[in-house]
Amino acid sequence: MRPTLHSRLAFDTPVTDPSPPTARHAFWTGCRDIAPVLAGTVPFGFVAGVAPVGAGMSPTESIVLSVVAFSGIAQLVVAQLVAVQSPVALTLVAAFIVSLRFLMYSASIAPHLAHLPRRWRALLAFLMTDQGFAMALQRAGQPGDHRFLHFHALGVGLTLYMSWQSAVVAGAILGAQVPATWSLDFVVTLSFLVLLVPLLRRRAELVAAVVAGAVALAAAGLPYRLAIVTASLFGIAAGVAYDWRTRR
Repeated sequence: MRPTLHSRLAFDTPVTDPSPPTARHAFWTGCRDIAPVLAGTVPFGFVAGVAPVGAGMSPTESIVLSVVAFSGIAQLVVAQLVAVQSPVALTLVAAFIVSLRFLMYSASIAPHLAHLPRRWRALLAFLMTDQGFAMALQRAGQPGDHRFLHFHALGVGLTLYMSWQSAVVAGAILGAQVPATWSLDFVVTLSFLVLLVPLLRRRAELVAAVVAGAVALAAAGLPYRLAIVTASLFGIAAGVAYDWRTRR
């Protein structure tokens, strides 16, 4: 039996939510959308709380670092440099270098949030993470009403922030109970590997990783863990150079 014109239109027409979007709905949708990611974020937050304690920081210092920085990679880099008593200036520079990717994130998402007041943009910038950026960019690229995109990003960011800090607090407290003879340095290395592998999707990223790894091995003898900073700079330069040459 052939479908009637009315039935064909019924199946061809996409189903839409007749209720208008609201800020509250967008916020809770963001909280719900990011929930599956917490399965990987919470264990890593626990490691980010344990690592500084294993490097010699107090649990309070580990928690304060997390509250202020809110960057797993930066927190682990700081923990490594604190362990070898690197100068404060060098530690800050290293944390800045590994956080340069947020400049690109901000530039990509800025056109969608440029209309917001400065306080909103500052809040969302502080809450920005790799997962949050990816979700915000995906959400912005979908058809529909994006008036409350910032509330969706706020829901994502706050959910990640609260979950991360809870995991860090647990790691810092339990890490204080671990004997000093139990080396936790391997945890930092494994955490970096877990973050690195999923990011190697393009040749430019692979080139950056290979160059950074080679430089890190060659510069391993530098004092104050300068190999980290040196390898980061060479890796970034190699990736950008390869990408630029490929585009030309």
